[in-house]
Amino acid sequence: MTEQIIQATQHQQKKTMNRATYSIFMGLFMVTFVVLRVISKAAGEIAATAYEPGVVLICNMLHFLPPVTVILFAYFCMARRLRDCGKNPYYAWFILIPLFGLAYVIYLCFAQKKNNFQN
Repeated sequence: MTEQIIQATQHQQKKTMNRATYSIFMGLFMVTFVVLRVISKAAGEIAATAYEPGVVLICNMLHFLPPVTVILFAYFCMARRLRDCGKNPYYAWFILIPLFGLAYVIYLCFAQKKNNFQN
């Protein structure tokens, strides 16, 4: 019985992210998002001057790169951090709400870890 509890605890710890790691990942995320946005903007300018339909299609598809990055990268990092804080990981969908999502990302950088110790 205690082996199952220990294994469950170890499995749960693998799916969490502490404050320092989360803060580093969010900083890297912001830099990545800015770089992808610049690439997307350049692709839009290339698409405006290109005459071949294949080039235009690829350049237009690059516009989806920053939003997809936001949804995937931020969601999974936030879900791990929320588990570490003892909150429901589905709250990570708050990232899709423009200003509230950004405020929630910053809040999670400072939120305390939930103690799972029982006496």
